[in-house]
Amino acid sequence: MWKGIDVSDNQGVIDWEQVAAAKVSFAILRSVRRSGKADHQFATNLESCRKHNIPVSVYKYTYAATQDAARQEAQQVVELLRSHHLTGTMVWWDVEDRDVLRPLGARKLTECIRAAREVITAAGYSFGLYVGLYVYKEHWFEFNAFSGTRLWVARYYKGYRTMRFDDEPDQKFKPDVDGDISGWQYTSCGEIPGIKGDVDLDIAFEDPMLWSQPAVEPGVIYTVSVADVWTKELAEIARQQFAARGIDGVVHKVKILE
Repeated sequence: MWKGIDVSDNQGVIDWEQVAAAKVSFAILRSVRRSGKADHQFATNLESCRKHNIPVSVYKYTYAATQDAARQEAQQVVELLRSHHLTGTMVWWDVEDRDVLRPLGARKLTECIRAAREVITAAGYSFGLYVGLYVYKEHWFEFNAFSGTRLWVARYYKGYRTMRFDDEPDQKFKPDVDGDISGWQYTSCGEIPGIKGDVDLDIAFEDPMLWSQPAVEPGVIYTVSVADVWTKELAEIARQQFAARGIDGVVHKVKILE
């Protein structure tokens, strides 16, 4: 289990030396604001995380109510990451806005998230979903459409009471969803040396280094043979399962010669 934080310019100027000394295992940085501009502290936070060897992923709070808007938001994130020479970085798509997203309905919101995923994965970055537990329980979108996608879930079992970073969250309150989750945001009222005021605290249930893909080698592809199947239908199911994880695949027909 790895403990980390997610931050934005709401935390102001962070003393990352103190944060690193508190043994933070990862940081999730806000990428792009609603305006389309970078988070005001993104460059500084990224530089400091690099300096202190803190693994980084990013999040984007989405307001996109159409597929085109989702693609535009995703492209803004891609351009920011590229401008900082980040490759393969995990982008957590933050789906939680009640005013804009909840009224869309499950089908339309699912289409918007798919559109964003296509842009991000096509650019060589990883894609994950961040949701509040209420989003999952209320079926805001078709979660089955993102089978295999990493999921980071918020559940604040102590409400808004302050929790220190070195406090151990009670695992019996881990978000209950149908399947495994990669991360749990367990409070928005965290306290950690180096940050003035509240900060979100998180647990990762897998090494955060696995969240980011390796850099793409131009002109080179790798293939992975997992299993042979005997029908085209089964092959297509396997291809879709890999696609949900951001791995593009091609179905090949192979004839066995006797």
